[in-house]
Amino acid sequence: MHARHFRRFPRTLAAALAGALLAGALGGCATASKKPDKDLVWPPPPEKARIKFVKAFSSEEQLRTGAFDVALRVLVPSSGDVVVAQPTGLALTPDEKALFVACSSAGRLLRVDLSSGSMKIVAQDEGRSPSRPFSVAVDAAGKFYVSDLAQNAIWVYAPDGKFLLRLQNAFLERPTGIAIDRRRQLLYVVSGVSNHSDKHRVEVFSLAGEHVRTIGTRGSGPGEFNFPTNVAVGPDGTLYVVDMLNFRIQVFDPEGQLLGMFGQIGAGQPGTFDKAKAIALDAFGNIYVTDSQQGFVQLFNPRYEPLMAFAGRANVPGFMLVPTAIVIDSRNTIYVADFAAGLVNVYELINTRAQDGLAREPEPAAAPPAAAPAATPPAAAPATSRQNAQDG
Repeated sequence: MHARHFRRFPRTLAAALAGALLAGALGGCATASKKPDKDLVWPPPPEKARIKFVKAFSSEEQLRTGAFDVALRVLVPSSGDVVVAQPTGLALTPDEKALFVACSSAGRLLRVDLSSGSMKIVAQDEGRSPSRPFSVAVDAAGKFYVSDLAQNAIWVYAPDGKFLLRLQNAFLERPTGIAIDRRRQLLYVVSGVSNHSDKHRVEVFSLAGEHVRTIGTRGSGPGEFNFPTNVAVGPDGTLYVVDMLNFRIQVFDPEGQLLGMFGQIGAGQPGTFDKAKAIALDAFGNIYVTDSQQGFVQLFNPRYEPLMAFAGRANVPGFMLVPTAIVIDSRNTIYVADFAAGLVNVYELINTRAQDGLAREPEPAAAPPAAAPAATPPAAAPATSRQNAQDG
């Protein structure tokens, strides 16, 4: 399929979601753990489906559905504490066999075994555990790093959960979103985000905890931030920062130099954001951005062109109320945290190849007039309000 067809957008994102939303609503008030009778896909027929809903879970019971698992649950019920509650962070282990889920308000970090469906609370050593684990990241060796919104710290644990390090210094102030560049051994931390601070920034550390550099400050100009929420690192070390109240995504090279930006304030139109929360990349380099105010995930190609959106705000399986964190594995399985519903939703990218995934070179364009000025980065949208970036 030609890339131009995959990029075709309805007049608004709301139109793209409406058909699937109606289908979900007609399915009745099913519980979030139950899949709909028919595959829930985006875009809806007759368009070729690209995103498919797989399942949603908040507990072991919703992950383990085989006959043996049902019998096991009767004999050994799971603890009522081991459930997803208002999730704000997600991360996969290097082998992609386990998923970490940070539940900030509940003060717990969960490790989900994706093969067995078992869940357990980790990072709970007395006196050496986060109070409000907002986000989580995992390095190439399997060590996991947890940002603690309450204690102004980053906690580091071995793959088996043993405490290794508490990173706490003057550069860390209300740390929220974190990401790791595994190749360069760098830890990126969103820090200083509050109503009364001008230090809305991204701090960069080595994995040993040494401070490397600071990216940005509060403002609306290029390279400045207003309530940044989350970060992601591409395979080439490119850094993507969700600049929530500037209503855009900013993109930096591994040295912290601004490469570009995309997005503007709006609701329902392609390429617009209301309350962008988190970001991830699939195996083709396409970019996924959650929007907690609009309830959906919006996709962009590597050239920052809008493609489509999926999910949407509804309290039915496959849709979401307040999407926050997102992570995507190497097989293009997509995990999205729903803060308000207390769920992790699982989707798949389907019917898509690299050439559909828009990693293609741009099609030749007509030569511009000789007097045409060079393109400039889009102007930042003005900040219109102040609000905390924490939680949902």
